[in-house]
Amino acid sequence: MNKILNIIMVLFIAICFFGCEKDDICSGGTPTTPRLMIEFREKDNPSILKPVTNLTAVATGMTTGVVFNEGLSSTDPNRYLTSANKIGLPLKITGETTEYTLTQNSTSTNPAIRNEDKIVFNYTTKEIYVSRACGYKTNFDLTGSPVQEPNTVDSNRWISNIVVETPNIVTENEIHIKIYF
Repeated sequence: MNKILNIIMVLFIAICFFGCEKDDICSGGTPTTPRLMIEFREKDNPSILKPVTNLTAVATGMTTGVVFNEGLSSTDPNRYLTSANKIGLPLKITGETTEYTLTQNSTSTNPAIRNEDKIVFNYTTKEIYVSRACGYKTNFDLTGSPVQEPNTVDSNRWISNIVVETPNIVTENEIHIKIYF
């Protein structure tokens, strides 16, 4: 009787283990949809990185800007500001165009200092299967140079030149666009 009970117990445990599947957890290190990485440089000396003072980036159709300071409260306006020389901008995965308004000195009330430029990024998308847990990610291929829209606020553009360094956006470990100002 004891022998039969042991065999049943072993079979039960074996069935339990064979019925298990791997946990579907997407690890933090798994590649996801990359952002467009932009580097700002001095227009008169292109070898020098140049931070943009109080920069905000707002996509057309959005009410808030790109979050540059995730550690801040969602009600803190500084959450959307940066004075960095490199930024990452998300592109829409459902279209082939994303338009951003980049505003330099965005906290200034002086219109002579505050300056915004609109840039349109055109691209094609490619969905790539990552795993069952992570799903898909989207890579982008820039088609042509970004287009700087006419400045409707004033005729003073702060961006003087935009250069595509890497048109294939598959990782955030490289610079895709250089902006000179």
